Amino acid sequence: MKLFFPVILSLFLLACNTTTDELKAPASPTVAVVGDKNLSNDLVKAYLIANGVKEVNDDAMKKGLDNLINEVAMANIATKKKLPLSTEEINTLIYLKYKVLASVAQADYLKTHPINEKEIQTEYDNANKMVGGKQYHVHHLLYKDEVQAIKQLEKIKSIEDYKIAEITFVQKNPTMRGVGDLGWITLGQLPPIFSEILPELTENSIAQDVLNSKYGAHIVYLEEVKDLKPPSLEKVKAGIIKSLEAKRFAKFIQLARAKAHIKVK
Repeated sequence: MKLFFPVILSLFLLACNTTTDELKAPASPTVAVVGDKNLSNDLVKAYLIANGVKEVNDDAMKKGLDNLINEVAMANIATKKKLPLSTEEINTLIYLKYKVLASVAQADYLKTHPINEKEIQTEYDNANKMVGGKQYHVHHLLYKDEVQAIKQLEKIKSIEDYKIAEITFVQKNPTMRGVGDLGWITLGQLPPIFSEILPELTENSIAQDVLNSKYGAHIVYLEEVKDLKPPSLEKVKAGIIKSLEAKRFAKFIQLARAKAHIKVK
């Protein structure tokens, strides 16, 4: 099903139990009149944004206005003919109402619970701490059966033995991803058990014991270690803010659900 944006807007207003006359947008210059509908400059911008236009320039505004006029003209015909809506279309409008109101509630929550500089700095420091200031060139073999991993580790007496075992393992498991040579990697990119072991290993050494994670049993070979200079806060600040906002929204959803007295039937 595909509804034109102005049609969706008009029907959304009906779903909200209001009319376009009752719902007033802030004053904006009228750029066209279609029948009895005034199309404002801000409405054209809203049309462009709703249709995925990221750069709202003069050319986009001109094309957007032309398309909007077409759609409002067609919407007028639907209104005059009092064309009925299907059950799917009605439910789509009800969903759109909830979606818009949820977005407004999220924005309000973020406004009243803003991300501050202290939180950004703490998140940045924690991320660097988790990385540990090092990069590790790691190899590993992964087995579902711990006993099988232990037996294989017992056969590995040297780095050369491990390298031969890795070649054989990769050849026997061509579809298995994330095994063998992992290249340069940080502790935060690995299962937690690696964070406990890798800092204790010396370069060009094999962990003496099999490591168990939720993925299975690992035989780990550490080839090299090098210092890692973290990016400056300014370079990653935007990403940190997005991450913190996502956490805010997750908390807000929990609060909203707790207050909603939900009963699933």
